[in-house]
Amino acid sequence: MQFFEYAWGLLGYLAPFVFVLTIVVFFHELGHFLVGRWCGVKVEAFSIGFGKEIVGFNDRHGTRWRLSWIPLGGYVKFFGEPTVAGGPVDANASNGLTPAEQRVSFFTQPVWKRAAIVAAGPGASFLLGILIFAASFYTLGRSSLAPVIENVRPGYAAEQAGLRKGDVIVSIDGQPIRTWNAMQRIVQSSADLRLTFVVQRGSRDVTVEVTPQRRDVNTPFGMHRVGLIGVEPATGEGAWVKETFTLTQSVGKGFQETGFIVDRTVAYI
Repeated sequence: MQFFEYAWGLLGYLAPFVFVLTIVVFFHELGHFLVGRWCGVKVEAFSIGFGKEIVGFNDRHGTRWRLSWIPLGGYVKFFGEPTVAGGPVDANASNGLTPAEQRVSFFTQPVWKRAAIVAAGPGASFLLGILIFAASFYTLGRSSLAPVIENVRPGYAAEQAGLRKGDVIVSIDGQPIRTWNAMQRIVQSSADLRLTFVVQRGSRDVTVEVTPQRRDVNTPFGMHRVGLIGVEPATGEGAWVKETFTLTQSVGKGFQETGFIVDRTVAYI
């Protein structure tokens, strides 16, 4: 009985992982596929998964669309390729091909076409991320903590700069701040840099200079060095802000969020 409960719980993690991975792989490979077709290259196979084919069909252009047994990736195979899109170019790959075959072979295309085909996969992945974020912002909006300071930790930069409990963060370096998360992002990426905070304190605005201190923070992905100022948000009733976005704003936020993830990934590496 315990074995079945464990297996069911494991399936609850694996099934969503495989589903999401399949969508990501499909869009990535679709980028290679569409640009390859646009460049006049013959596509021999479009596979979701590796290994033996489970089910498949041929389209009118002769491409074999297949679903394979190992759902941990996928590939697009162009005519003339020994492997998959993006592999090393063999200078002798066109030997033995007829003129008609050379016109549709991957290796005989100009460099700019081969580069476009290879780059189209990552480009499609970025586009997918932007679309997912945009759809989420447009349909669901976003709930975030308001930028209200509930507690100032002793010995940190916020205390030294004079920030107080109850201060509402209005802007940082001229950039309007509407949520606690927006403040965190700026602070964490600005270690040892002086920031100009404008906070609402009672009925007046107060300007303070705060320099986030570089600290090691343990996260599920390991130890990271980020900027901290030592403040905690209010979390009680009325502390949450509900944001809604137009379609144009949602697309802009999609680009912004995708760019932020790329920036933070590179910074952490």
